[in-house]
Amino acid sequence: MMCKVLIFGCIAAVILMTAAYGAPTTTTPIPPAQLLSHAIMDLEQLKNIDNVSGDFLLSEDSLECSQTTLECYLAELKVLKEDVEGENQTHITNIEKNLNKLKVGNLLQVGNSSNPTCKKCESNEKKKFPEFRQELESFLQSMLR
Repeated sequence: MMCKVLIFGCIAAVILMTAAYGAPTTTTPIPPAQLLSHAIMDLEQLKNIDNVSGDFLLSEDSLECSQTTLECYLAELKVLKEDVEGENQTHITNIEKNLNKLKVGNLLQVGNSSNPTCKKCESNEKKKFPEFRQELESFLQSMLR
């Protein structure tokens, strides 16, 4: 009798945990336009950052080099994340996740990081954060079109 109670108790616990945390499901890929829109919304939340030290590399935004440009912006976002705190850091993390999904999922239809005509990140122009943020936003909006 005690064994049955223990078994049913374990089964009930598993059912409750599944209901609380959700059963694993297959995820459908998020469309690239939605990933870009989410990244732009998070980027908008960073408009008021003014205490960021240092300069950030701007990237070329030609369509042929979109993959390289994306990689450059992601590298600069890692640097930025170290300079901010709290909610701003959360927004940067969200932007990184969305852009990484584009990169990893190979959802960019154009651009190639092996294209020899694309500039290396380090050869791009350095600017302060407000201009960097604006250029990244413009690049993401151009990808939506």
